[in-house]
Amino acid sequence: MQFKSCLVLCLVPALLLPLNAFSADENIPDSLPEPLTLEYALTLIDKQHPDLQVIDANLQNAQSSYLQAQANDDFKVNLKADARWIEPSKLSPNQSKEDHRLGLVVNKTIYDFGLHSAQLAKTEQEVASQDLLYFDARQGQYLNIMKKYFAVVLADLQFYRYNEEMAVAYIQYDRMNKRKELGQYTELDVVQKEAEYQRIRRLRTFSQNQQRVTRALLAQALNKPKNLPATVAKPELDVTSRKLPDVEAVQKQAHENNAVLRALHAQLEAAKNSIEIARAGARPVLSAGLEAYEYKRELASSDKWRAGITLDVPLWSGERVDAAVAKAKANVYKLEAQLSQQEFLINQKILELCLALETLKIKYEEDLVAMNFTELSLDKTRALYEQEMQTDLGYAMVRFSEAERNVMDTKFKITLAWAQLDALSGNLLSNTIKK
Repeated sequence: MQFKSCLVLCLVPALLLPLNAFSADENIPDSLPEPLTLEYALTLIDKQHPDLQVIDANLQNAQSSYLQAQANDDFKVNLKADARWIEPSKLSPNQSKEDHRLGLVVNKTIYDFGLHSAQLAKTEQEVASQDLLYFDARQGQYLNIMKKYFAVVLADLQFYRYNEEMAVAYIQYDRMNKRKELGQYTELDVVQKEAEYQRIRRLRTFSQNQQRVTRALLAQALNKPKNLPATVAKPELDVTSRKLPDVEAVQKQAHENNAVLRALHAQLEAAKNSIEIARAGARPVLSAGLEAYEYKRELASSDKWRAGITLDVPLWSGERVDAAVAKAKANVYKLEAQLSQQEFLINQKILELCLALETLKIKYEEDLVAMNFTELSLDKTRALYEQEMQTDLGYAMVRFSEAERNVMDTKFKITLAWAQLDALSGNLLSNTIKK
């Protein structure tokens, strides 16, 4: 019974460790719930996170460009005020030296032979592209939170495992050290056991530090860097109900719905419109204007108002238009290559994930059998221990903790693989592509 008492005394502080070592500051507002659940963590996909703010800024910039393109075809209304003092000619019938003028000038482009429509189409596609990239960034943030959450759970399980093993190693070392004086063990035996204890003690310290590191990374992913979660709940994950996917079917769906591919398609359409914008540099512009004035010093040439239509026809622009068109075409070629490259990468990633799921499914079944075996062994060892026939109960507990962690690790890998496939197919988030 001495072994059980020592083991319990060593384990209790470890089980309470997350509650006191990693607890959030009570004075910090909007703290995380205790315990933190995966479901709650995944609701914290916040556009205020720095990773999303960068994409959001690009989206806002594209939206402003679209508004500017819309405004290019609006009426331009200007108020012109000229305050002038002159020395009039002696032949002028009006010898006043004040030649002030106040006017209202209105201009409107009537037709620009496709320039305005191409600008609108280009900027509209750029907005669509940035909107899709923002959606993809949110999917990435979702996956990142999931990974960081799983890392915390695994770090806790790893710490508990080494904490148990260290307790067992210390008890065995202490017992051997005492029996050395009775001549039952040599100095070499004791030093060897102490070295084993120190090795496990180092691993326990490392795993304890990993608890803090993984919690800090999770807090950053949640955009709450000062609110490290004290305890996290083990998620209930269903990893057996979904059938293994068909690679070709998933690849086809990704080609249709993948956010990055759709964003590249939108960028490609915008680039094609840039060609039309460049060509419009050699096209005429038809505009209308209206001007109305009031004069301080009126002359025969002082018109009260005038209206007219102007046709501006470029006759020579050198090589500027051809150069702009060539540059726009080169950008189209570049985007077409990037699109093909991205399709290859996505196809390969989907293939790897589908094959990984097949392997992970078998590994999960293997881990379950191994955990059942260690659980049965633990029950047997516990019964022998209570009959004082065997004394390796501690190591049996360690083996069970290790098996439990292996099962959880495989479940997390399966869950992440499915989530990555859903993200590649554009289906990870249930909401539409909106902020």
